[in-house]
Amino acid sequence: MVALTGFMASGKSTVGRSLTKLLKWGFIDLDYEVERRASQSIAEIFAQHGEARFRELEAQALRSLLENIAGPTVIALGGGTYVQPRNAALLRAHGVRVVFLELPLEQLLQRCRAADERPACNPRPLAKDERALRALHAERLPFYLQAEIVVNTEAKTPEVIAQEIAQVLRLSVAANRER
Repeated sequence: MVALTGFMASGKSTVGRSLTKLLKWGFIDLDYEVERRASQSIAEIFAQHGEARFRELEAQALRSLLENIAGPTVIALGGGTYVQPRNAALLRAHGVRVVFLELPLEQLLQRCRAADERPACNPRPLAKDERALRALHAERLPFYLQAEIVVNTEAKTPEVIAQEIAQVLRLSVAANRER
């Protein structure tokens, strides 16, 4: 299994889908799983129950997925998932190879601003205040850097990033096509 971590808007879901296509593996978007299990959007969970409750639901979903996944799978983690020590420990205990998708902060902010221009579509409740976003990034970065590998994604397509991940982790594309 491979899990993609990184700050919000770093491309975890998009790159995850590209990596899944390349390897012919399964794909799970953890944020989607949390929403599905809670029957609420992430924004609704944050608004009605707060971030602490969201983190509990996220940890429960991750644990359940890791215990029940059959076969090679790419997991797109939420932006704060890997920052939680219990989640990082759980991923390690299950032998999941964690990849940090690194992108310069200014580009992340630009992507978050673009999403904020269509607020009904913005699933990022923590992206509302740029100063807070900068502080959150600084707080999370040391945790992301503990991933097994770091891939700089600047100016690369999702397909190129997926190729790079497969190559660095020595994942055989040809062998996985037959699964």
